[in-house]
Amino acid sequence: MSRSQAGKSTTVTVRFLDDEILEGRAATIRLDRPDLELDLPDDGSNNERALVPLASVKRITLDVSAPTPAEQKRDAKKVAVRFVDGEVLKGYLGEPVRHATHGLTMRLMSVDKDRIESLAIPYTAVKALFYLKAWDTRPIEYDSSRDRHLETRLSSPLMDLISDIGQLDKLRQRGTISEGEFQRKRRKILDNI
Repeated sequence: MSRSQAGKSTTVTVRFLDDEILEGRAATIRLDRPDLELDLPDDGSNNERALVPLASVKRITLDVSAPTPAEQKRDAKKVAVRFVDGEVLKGYLGEPVRHATHGLTMRLMSVDKDRIESLAIPYTAVKALFYLKAWDTRPIEYDSSRDRHLETRLSSPLMDLISDIGQLDKLRQRGTISEGEFQRKRRKILDNI
């Protein structure tokens, strides 16, 4: 990506398989290539750009928006994306999944119908995409969701944990993570403190 293209780029959020999160700008995200290139405009970082192999990526959030009343009422398929690490992402799929050589893209409305995410998901991160008849009614302990990043001890624990809360708050304010995900991750951080 050239510097002239960077002006036309949009901010995306990359979630890696190890639960690290990276925000950057990209002119396009094309899953017909095995990697993607991001400009990293964070002045506080030494990194200028990143070449990210899709095999290390769990999912890429391309866009987050609030659904319109028409989108909330639309008849949409219930789906569950099961990732290889055990996480399950549930939501309503209002339009067909778009396939590419190295992954798929979709617009997924949350179960609560309060946000729609445009996602790019590499095939290497997905166990399967299930079309559901009904939402799972098992208790939360069977969800298989775990946050390995927050469960592991860090090199300077207290400072890293406090920094993690600040980063989570930024992601919540930008709409990158939902309020529920923020509260869940924040609770895990506070438990570690």
